[in-house]
Amino acid sequence: MIGRFAQQGNFRELFDLKEFYLTVAGAALILASYTLDRALSAHILAEVMALIAVSILGGPIILGAARGLWTRRFNVDELVSLAIVASIVAGEYLSAAVVAFIMILGSTLEKLTSQRARTAIRSLIRLNPTVCTVLKGEAEISVPVSEVKIDDLVLIRPGERVPVDGAVVRGSASMNQASLTGESLPVEKGVGDLVYAGSASYSGMLVVRAEKLGEDTTLGQLTRLVQEAEKTRAPILRVADKYARYFTPFVTGISLLVYLITGDMARAITVLIVGCPCAFILAAPTAVTASLGNAARNGVLVKSGAILEELGRINAVMFDKTGTLTMAAPKVSAIIAAGRAPRQYVLQAAASAEKYSRHPIARAILDEAGAAGCLLDEPDDFCQVPGRGVEASVNGKKVFIGAASEHECAGLPDACAKTCLVVEENDLPIGYITISDAVRPETGAVISKLERLGVQKVGLLTGDNLQAAAHTAEIGGIREYQAGLLPEQKLSYIRDLQKQGYKVAMVGDGINDAPSLAAADIGFAMGTMGADVAIESSDIALMADDLHKIPFVLALGRATLKTINASVVFALIFNALAIIASSWGYLTPIMGALVHNLGSVAVVLNSAQLVNRRFPDLPQTHA
Repeated sequence: MIGRFAQQGNFRELFDLKEFYLTVAGAALILASYTLDRALSAHILAEVMALIAVSILGGPIILGAARGLWTRRFNVDELVSLAIVASIVAGEYLSAAVVAFIMILGSTLEKLTSQRARTAIRSLIRLNPTVCTVLKGEAEISVPVSEVKIDDLVLIRPGERVPVDGAVVRGSASMNQASLTGESLPVEKGVGDLVYAGSASYSGMLVVRAEKLGEDTTLGQLTRLVQEAEKTRAPILRVADKYARYFTPFVTGISLLVYLITGDMARAITVLIVGCPCAFILAAPTAVTASLGNAARNGVLVKSGAILEELGRINAVMFDKTGTLTMAAPKVSAIIAAGRAPRQYVLQAAASAEKYSRHPIARAILDEAGAAGCLLDEPDDFCQVPGRGVEASVNGKKVFIGAASEHECAGLPDACAKTCLVVEENDLPIGYITISDAVRPETGAVISKLERLGVQKVGLLTGDNLQAAAHTAEIGGIREYQAGLLPEQKLSYIRDLQKQGYKVAMVGDGINDAPSLAAADIGFAMGTMGADVAIESSDIALMADDLHKIPFVLALGRATLKTINASVVFALIFNALAIIASSWGYLTPIMGALVHNLGSVAVVLNSAQLVNRRFPDLPQTHA
């Protein structure tokens, strides 16, 4: 009973029928006992009523304490159980019943306030509709979402929510994805675009071919992972557990000492009641749960309470360049032939080698080749060279395309603002391709926000050339940058920062630079909605390509730690004062039960405010 909320995610449905009716029955028996004793002087009958009430209300508490002792896992139920048993031994049956009733009532109130912390998480589950319209030929059939199958055609009308992840095959619409990504503005969707379960159509009608269902959808994964994060115990929670187990013998000792000194059983009983460290135990899990829900509502998936706690200590943030600080929409800006090979041949060779690459730059080269009418050859022995580029055999010739050296870039037109690639055939350069990619417009503001949050070091780590890195860093206001880095060099740089005492966050696209993201204290994956691998592998997944979410979630992590620490200090002082007041006889057992629950509810309410916490000096990301 007491401390049932010490485990994140351990919230039973409010007003479980059996528990609710037993509580009502216990309250009725207490009222009957009081009336019989005071008004009718039927003392024996009143005592019987009070004992039945104690059995109904106090039984679950005592049973929980006994189970804890049997499994050698101490919990704070022992203190209240001792108080109830001591009251019975002292003949204070009605007091024992009232104490048990107040404790049960207090746990219900804790449950109510704690559920506030889970509102955002429950709202994710409610996003998915239960019924949808499926097209069968020309017929429109309304079916439960659970009966939809892969490749079914689902009709989405204006105002309806999408029940599946899938591709639009007909129609266009303005979609609200705020619940998944935190984006306040609608997103236009047309034929070929992907839509996601939980998003809603503002206007327009869509026909969507189902590709992912139920728990496999992005919404399903998001909900599941947030629920799992609730159950993951952060280090600060484990510390609370460690100290909580010492409270029972400590408070029991004080209670015995008070009885030996004063001879007053009521004082000793009250010490047992107010000494329960419920507020202390509740401080961390409710704050973590509330913050996880807030982050999820804003399109940020934090994978565990431990990560949320670590966020509060981050003081260095490193960024990847392509697809992170840039728009991830690169375009070929120039093709320069070297030697006798014509520009068209250079582009065709590069595009053929990149045919099966998924990198944004490869997409840019393939788009340019398509626009130029190049006929691509089938590459053999395609392989990705980590940190350098790709290599393949094209028409029996070894073709490599990757980052050009600083010396090679120096002679190319306007190379300082662009990514420079060299195209080699049989180890000899046949040409160069320059790629331009616009820096995200919010980059400068985000870097400024990070510095205002107390981040001591902000840097750019890229495999691109020095000129392109310098150009991006200058636009974004980043003072430190490293260029031409291989994956192992990025990894080494991050580990060097950690050796210097920094807590490092690495921000990337969630697919490239995996070693760096894994080695950092926190790995951020950008724009991961619909990307299963990125969602599963990152510490924090940003569902949309919005850099503003990084200072937001760092500020949330700091606020979470601050809230937990404040609640812990309050709980310790509150308990100490209550024990002193009880020892001096200022509190009766019933008053002690009321005071105890007031402290617990105060801590839960303090944590619950994190659900809707906003940061006025940061841009709001949630509509």
